[in-house]
Amino acid sequence: MNFPPTEIQQLVEEIAAILRSKNQTLAISEAACASDFYIGGKLVYSVRQRLRLSGWSKEDIGNYVGPSTQVALKLARTTKYDLGSTYVLSETGFAGPTTDLHLQTNQNSDAGVGTVYFGVSGPNGEHTLSCETGISERSKNMTEFARLGLKFLLETLKEETSD
Repeated sequence: MNFPPTEIQQLVEEIAAILRSKNQTLAISEAACASDFYIGGKLVYSVRQRLRLSGWSKEDIGNYVGPSTQVALKLARTTKYDLGSTYVLSETGFAGPTTDLHLQTNQNSDAGVGTVYFGVSGPNGEHTLSCETGISERSKNMTEFARLGLKFLLETLKEETSD
């Protein structure tokens, strides 16, 4: 298997072409060989670090019950503000093997392994998407989450940048 898989590589190339043609930028958590259009990102795992790095208030932390479209959108908004990129793609979800969030309370999301939420924040608005992969294996979900997120970003870019 090639890494990234061919379909993901094609999505990245098409996204890059659109952004370059419009002289726009993107921020996400990770992208190889993209230094001429990728300006940075944030990868936030612990709830405590969300408070410090993602603009979450103490109230946000106290009310957190797990990944959601609202969480994905807040991550996209704050990253766009912090990094000043034209677009931000954010992702949060349950790749597996469990959905245990290690929260102090018993309030956990009802979503299962394979559930992912995306947020895109751009110059013309904000968009969200939630998906269920039906996959229980973590590594396969990680690849599928990347594919789904890039596909969502590409669809959003095409809608927003059509002439």
